[in-house]
Amino acid sequence: MTANELFRDLNAGEVPALLFLYGKEPFLLQRAVRKVRKAVLLAEKDDFNDNQFFGKEATAVTIIDAAQTLPVFASHRLVTIKDAHLLPASEMDGLLSYLKNPVPETCLLLVADKIDSRRKFFQQFKKSGTLIEFKPLTERELPGHIRSFLDERDYRISADALELFCSMVGDSLHEVHGELEKLLIYLGERTLVDVSDVQAVVSKSRSENIFELGNAVGRGDVARALSLAKQLTDGGEAPLKILSLLVRHFRQLWKVRELQVQNCSPRDIAGTAGVPFFVVQPMIAQGKRFSRVDFRRAYELFLETDLAMKSSGADAEALLESLLLRLCRKN
Repeated sequence: MTANELFRDLNAGEVPALLFLYGKEPFLLQRAVRKVRKAVLLAEKDDFNDNQFFGKEATAVTIIDAAQTLPVFASHRLVTIKDAHLLPASEMDGLLSYLKNPVPETCLLLVADKIDSRRKFFQQFKKSGTLIEFKPLTERELPGHIRSFLDERDYRISADALELFCSMVGDSLHEVHGELEKLLIYLGERTLVDVSDVQAVVSKSRSENIFELGNAVGRGDVARALSLAKQLTDGGEAPLKILSLLVRHFRQLWKVRELQVQNCSPRDIAGTAGVPFFVVQPMIAQGKRFSRVDFRRAYELFLETDLAMKSSGADAEALLESLLLRLCRKN
């Protein structure tokens, strides 16, 4: 079952007796939890029919006791186990008997970051209940997600505005939805999001800082490159993540540079290199700062730094600074 199929069933009044929601995309995961709570409980705060446990502390006995208690003045009871991946194996095994014979008036909801499908608990859960995984959206999936969000609220967004929005905001759904809410407030009674709206509302993001970082490296501006890297780390970005973003940026930059040399049109460059049309000209200008030798050397440094961050135990921020110094000096 998919998340959308679950939401459809909930809207039709069909409440699953056993439901396990898990995955590495917290925004989508918590949105699903809220939808389940809204469908099962008569009110957000329902002291009679809302039992919540934490996996690290819960026991099979207390969970089963709550699940077997009939709902009070309602059709269903909701029993939630948060951080279910921390539930000890012995307690999971203690729940096996309940999984084979769940109470239909109770929705037993487990929420976790991950599962171990080798365990008997999950093998039985797959037979008796519903498991749904929430994965981070890919770059290809993000535009469709944004369009769906806007369509549900009777808004539209132009293709160019959507490209610009995705390039500015990045792939964090918390950031994406925060910026979308700001956009809708800014629109007022208008229903079409255009480029000027995105430019006026969307906050400067890590993607812009990464682009500026590429410019600073191309100019050999060590001070600016180090300053931008510090802004990113202070904003919560891990050095290894910044490295991966730099690698991605330089990969796209190299593609743009090669296509420009072949006299491809900006629109063709955007499609082939997989970058928004609006950034093609700035990337062409930035790419001219690097020769093919520079690009190859940059990739050697990226690989060297990646291996050091993952295996040497050295300070990751210091390794990132060293990388930027060497990139700026091109040696």
